[in-house]
Amino acid sequence: MTKSQLLPKLLAKENVTIKHGNYKTAWFDIKTRTLGLPLWEDMHKDVYDLFIGHEVGHALETPFEGWHDSPEKLKGCPRSYINVIEDARIERKIQDRYPGLVACFNRGYKHLLDKEFFGPLDDLDWDQIKLIDKINLKTKLGSKMEVPFSSEEKVFLDRSLKTETFDEVLDLVRDILAWTKENQDELIQKPEPAPSLDESNQQGKQESQEQGGHDDYEQEENSADEQSSTNSSVNETEESEDGEGNVGVKSPEPQHTEDDISVTDTIYRQKEKELTGVNENSQPVYMDDVSKEIISKAVIDFGKLTEARNKFEKYTKEFEGEYYTAFDYSEFPQYLKNVKKNVQVAVKEFEMRKAAYRYTRAQTAKTGRIDVNKLWSYKTNEDIFFTATKLADAKNHGMMLLIDMSGSMSNSMIHVMDQVAHLVMFCKSVNIPFEVYGFTSTNPDLDWDWTKDKELPFEIDGLSMPLICSSDLNKADFTEAMRHIYKRATQRSYWRDLCKYEEYGSTPLNQALIVSHHLVKKFKRKHGVEKMNFITFTDGDANRIGVYNNQNYDNSVFPDRHNAIINVDGSRIKTSTHSRKMTKNLLLNMEKKYGCNNIGFFMADDASDWRQRLWIVSDELNVDSYEYKDNAGKEYRKNKCVHAEKVLGYSQYYLVKGGNHLSTDTDEFEVSEDASNANIRNAFKKFAKSKKQNKVLMTKFGKAVA
Repeated sequence: MTKSQLLPKLLAKENVTIKHGNYKTAWFDIKTRTLGLPLWEDMHKDVYDLFIGHEVGHALETPFEGWHDSPEKLKGCPRSYINVIEDARIERKIQDRYPGLVACFNRGYKHLLDKEFFGPLDDLDWDQIKLIDKINLKTKLGSKMEVPFSSEEKVFLDRSLKTETFDEVLDLVRDILAWTKENQDELIQKPEPAPSLDESNQQGKQESQEQGGHDDYEQEENSADEQSSTNSSVNETEESEDGEGNVGVKSPEPQHTEDDISVTDTIYRQKEKELTGVNENSQPVYMDDVSKEIISKAVIDFGKLTEARNKFEKYTKEFEGEYYTAFDYSEFPQYLKNVKKNVQVAVKEFEMRKAAYRYTRAQTAKTGRIDVNKLWSYKTNEDIFFTATKLADAKNHGMMLLIDMSGSMSNSMIHVMDQVAHLVMFCKSVNIPFEVYGFTSTNPDLDWDWTKDKELPFEIDGLSMPLICSSDLNKADFTEAMRHIYKRATQRSYWRDLCKYEEYGSTPLNQALIVSHHLVKKFKRKHGVEKMNFITFTDGDANRIGVYNNQNYDNSVFPDRHNAIINVDGSRIKTSTHSRKMTKNLLLNMEKKYGCNNIGFFMADDASDWRQRLWIVSDELNVDSYEYKDNAGKEYRKNKCVHAEKVLGYSQYYLVKGGNHLSTDTDEFEVSEDASNANIRNAFKKFAKSKKQNKVLMTKFGKAVA
């Protein structure tokens, strides 16, 4: 649970539902005990704690009619006046309840003062500042600003510091308004576009839209049609019947019947809205993080996977009866032997680079003792002392593989699993901790029957992430994992050959990447990994993620379905909802947050997929697509793969062709007995070329992960 979710729950002392969304301001649903918080941008730590404490104070103390944007009309009580006095009450109470918030409030309001959240406050003529604004400045800023009060005004200030109930707040508001009408009538203003305190100081009734921000009321009128189809506003007629409901971002269009406004409160509310970064005409979709329950159901540990495999095999035996043929594992030991031999080129490259890292960072220190073997050269050599060289410790590496198990991968899966076997044995050879996960959309534990009654952050799409192999497995389980990899690397598997957690499905890559954030974090912490390599095998772009709009809670509209903000492990990722761009941004966040070295393997199913992916990569690199295609063809003929850097969210990106193009087998060196010298030479060239090509990918991989 992130701080943004945990802190309000702790402060509220109850299981308040916390929802972040594209809200202009915070809101609270009294019936469902749901606190809605805006997506504040560039939030200072103390300001964030201030806002959270403030809103929890409202949740604990303020009735429905007292919230900032409540549509309730309270006779003789201007809404901004209520805001000022109620804020003073709830902030005093929340700080009394949690003394640790006092310092956060002080530092937070100091930051907001510097950002002119109350308007420009230099060289004010205090005779032209209304009582309600003086009270607002004093109760929020305290000793950070000297605010003069007459003896009559101080009576109202003292009352504002002692109110206990909301009824007392309303009584004080009416008294302040009456005193203002009697003593500061020339400063009374009707609620119009947010004014500037500076212009109010000089001109009294004149407003300034530039200083006060946008005209909220005009915006609300323009977007009324959009709001009518959602729960983002409160129906005034309905609320008058039961007195309860969701406090929405937008209240019904004000009738401008209020007697006066607090200029400082109006400016403050507008400035607060600007912190959310919400554009009235272009609001991105908000996607909250996956819960622990979803992760536990999506990630299938090896024990559960093995149980499902055994159960499925038992069912297959019973179903096929005498026609059932057990898979032949007799060649498995020789296969492992060949794999270990093949990965040596990658191991050699990795160890060389690891050694280079240590020596380039080596430190040499003199001991202060004379080396007698160098003493003879003292006239020509100043360095006659013993030296000690300390090699730098190499970084602790870690690796996580994510394998696409969608239906379109079925033709290439034999060769993909062969590559997986090589990568696993590479990790074993160099003692790198690793985990290998598949991902598909056939998880029965996350099917419609389970999700239909759940409030999900986005469409889970039946995500299944079986743990195929891991360095943490004991010897027996590791052997079993490699046996299954060998089976899929030597025999094409159909849907009828696979258990329910690893059947061919669609491509929930983005959902898998969101879950992978949490897996990588846990993996790094467990193994003390300093350099994390995150590798994906896939043959296409991810499914597009659907977002649920729960009408019971969502108090905003999402007119822009092309952009999203995803909350993943405390990070808010701004992205397009286009699947490929979302994949890129999720990968870049993993690189930034966890230091991942992202390596991608793309397998083209056919010539059309190959050409399209080359075009996509050339567009990312901003180079001529035709020229890039020609150069890629030359590179592929030479190296059996095309390599690109810093594209699509990957540090290293390899394009390979599916089918036999991905095979690690080497052509046999065979010639007939009566072969001529030319035939022998050509056969040897072919053998050497295939052997070299099969080493290229492993060599490049060893270089990439080092």
